[in-house]
Amino acid sequence: MLEQKRISVIGGGQMCEAIFSGAVASGVVRPEMVTITDLNEERLVDLATRYGFATLPNDPQNEGAKEAARQGDILVLAIKPQFARAVLEALRDELRPDQLILSIMGGVTLDFLEGFFPENPVVRVMPNTPMLVRKGVAGIAAGKNAQQEHCDLVKELFDLVGISYLLPERLIDPLTSISGCGPAFAYLMIEAMADGGVENGLPREMAIQLAAQTLTGSAEMVLQTGRHPAALKDSVCSPGGSTIAGVHALEDGGFRAAAINAVTKSCERMIEVGKKA
Repeated sequence: MLEQKRISVIGGGQMCEAIFSGAVASGVVRPEMVTITDLNEERLVDLATRYGFATLPNDPQNEGAKEAARQGDILVLAIKPQFARAVLEALRDELRPDQLILSIMGGVTLDFLEGFFPENPVVRVMPNTPMLVRKGVAGIAAGKNAQQEHCDLVKELFDLVGISYLLPERLIDPLTSISGCGPAFAYLMIEAMADGGVENGLPREMAIQLAAQTLTGSAEMVLQTGRHPAALKDSVCSPGGSTIAGVHALEDGGFRAAAINAVTKSCERMIEVGKKA
């Protein structure tokens, strides 16, 4: 079903690239079925050259966005939330009622979107950048006009680039604070562990690879075994051993509280950003 749909994307940023390069790599979505519009023409040339997407330059009056919107069966809103109102105003009268609106704008609510497109099915999705390597996570919340077929279509798209969850909109921001912001937290952990390796004599590149592979393998252990992370942690901590000494150091540094606070602060900021739309 998805391979027959024309997809128009308003905004050619990093998240757009992560989603649709991964979808194209899956072999299900053909690049010529994806039209991307953006104010940055150099960015459009880059996306067209590397992935084969169709592109359409936008302009301050959003004429390019209007044309792209008219072409698509699915319209993906991938613009910054602070620019949402101006773009949505420009698109308000350009759409057919059967077109599916898919928003990946952080913090922008379904109610806000449906105020511009009251007749259209609207679905809000929060993706993350690991979709670039088809290891992403997406949260999907359906608007009042979205039927099961629309949810299935969106889930089909995001399952091409990772895993996705249908959930109530009230849980989208908490999900995003883990899956959307979490990659940055993981990169900090990788960098910090690598720094520790360098301090103890390992070459930098080797230390980074070791840290990244260790986090990848540990995550797969959680996902594939279904065991609680605490149980897996305990299985590595031998009595009086080096691992429990390292865990003690992390606890002494407030590691667990810092991680919880990072997720909570990210969630709070997401709500603030949405209010500025």
